[in-house]
Amino acid sequence: MTAPPGGSRGRFGPVLAHLVDLTAWLACLAFLAWAGRLAYLEGYVYEIPKRFSGDFIQTANLAFPWWFDGINIFYGPIFVLEYRFLFAPHLAEPVDFARANFVLLGVAFVCTWLATFGWRQPRLAVLVLALWLAHHSTVEALANTSHLEILELAAIGLALLLAVRGRCTWSGLALGLAVATKTLPAVFLPYLALTQRWRLLASAVALSAGLLLVVCWLQGVPPWDGALALIDQRGNLTDIEFTEYAYALRADVARILARDGGVLSPEQARIAIAVHWVVALSVMLVVGFALATVRHVRGHEGLMFGAIAATMLVIAPSAHAAYYIFLLPGLTAGLGEVLARAASLQRLGLGLALVAGYVFSGFDQPFLLSQRLLGVGDVVPANWLAWHLPTLALLTTLATLCALLASTHQSQRGHAV
Repeated sequence: MTAPPGGSRGRFGPVLAHLVDLTAWLACLAFLAWAGRLAYLEGYVYEIPKRFSGDFIQTANLAFPWWFDGINIFYGPIFVLEYRFLFAPHLAEPVDFARANFVLLGVAFVCTWLATFGWRQPRLAVLVLALWLAHHSTVEALANTSHLEILELAAIGLALLLAVRGRCTWSGLALGLAVATKTLPAVFLPYLALTQRWRLLASAVALSAGLLLVVCWLQGVPPWDGALALIDQRGNLTDIEFTEYAYALRADVARILARDGGVLSPEQARIAIAVHWVVALSVMLVVGFALATVRHVRGHEGLMFGAIAATMLVIAPSAHAAYYIFLLPGLTAGLGEVLARAASLQRLGLGLALVAGYVFSGFDQPFLLSQRLLGVGDVVPANWLAWHLPTLALLTTLATLCALLASTHQSQRGHAV
């Protein structure tokens, strides 16, 4: 008896499908193992002999007493509480904060993933977790024990998850914790008012302001002086740093003006600051318009939180490589939105823009690997700041998230009609 046409394909089809599925799982797990090893070695093991000197030591005592005198307020209430009750009495050392960072990063990822995908697509979750760990901003944050940035990220991720689940008061409290850790997440507050999320806004303001009042009382500082200190950050609003560690938009403008000389005149410094604030204000208005347009659309909080977090980086007068971890939740939410759409040229373009935003905001490993194996590729890391890649990636990511929000609103309105 002859086999019916296609019988062999019918028998081997499921086997082939299982083989492809297994291969995909193994590839994702291998990538996660490599990324985890990179983050663990570069972000922890290699820094142990140096006692994580880049930060929390710097962030915790701020060259005491030259930057932080132990009395006034710097960074935020959470920083002061950690310094006063953990670091100064030696109840916690830099390595303890370094270990806590891994837990906080895990909290940030799990909350972001559950808010975006729920419990679905575990293999994709493994892949995206590897992408989080392999990003240079993550390695930099872990290596320098930039504890405050990772704590902010965890609080923002938790706020996102609670907002998605309709727990507005608790979401606001989590966001208030982020604001109390460092002042920059206060950028969320006007957008919460714009989108009429009053309960979330009220609880965020209540917690952050309450912690500020407590710390002002502990430090013997008038609340108004404490608030001004958090805003000014000891002249940070009018300061310009454009070293190789500076990733802020203002630093990029300064590098353009300074050219090869590396020195800014007072007039050029004023121009750099003015250009930064003009661009920052323009971006704030564009993001505000995008959020106001979709304020009645539910289920897209990840895009909204991601756009606001990216706006934080545009506004920041001073930023380092570790700050770019704030792009990771928005990139994850953007990926979820792109994957949920039907195949189209628009979907392809938005997906490629997200990839470009991820790679050029800090995924330098492919270029380093190509240099090691093929002798080419080093030109990109060597010109990372000279070509303004982090700034271009930041603006690309922000524009993509706003485009996703706008097209989401159009599709929602089309369905309603």
